Amino acid sequence: MPDHLTVTSWDDLALALEDVDRRLGPPVPVRVRWSGEWHEPALLHGWQQSEDRGDGWLGCVEYHRVTAPGFAFAVGRWTPAWNIERVQDDAPPF
Repeated sequence: MPDHLTVTSWDDLALALEDVDRRLGPPVPVRVRWSGEWHEPALLHGWQQSEDRGDGWLGCVEYHRVTAPGFAFAVGRWTPAWNIERVQDDAPPF
């Protein structure tokens, strides 16, 4: 959680991770695309296989969407793998 933000609401990350197929420890720093915008910093916590969405894999990503100066919404969501990029370009996140 960035120190300069106050979280006003959040998704239940622990609940989202109950369905994880491959948990990462520690979480991997990434950036995530949501609604066409890239959000950074973000943390990738795990992967889930999906036959219905994405290219077969969904990543559980935690990031903070700023809603007003100094305030944010903490998000822990499953998103298709193509919406996730490592912060460092040295390797894919999975």
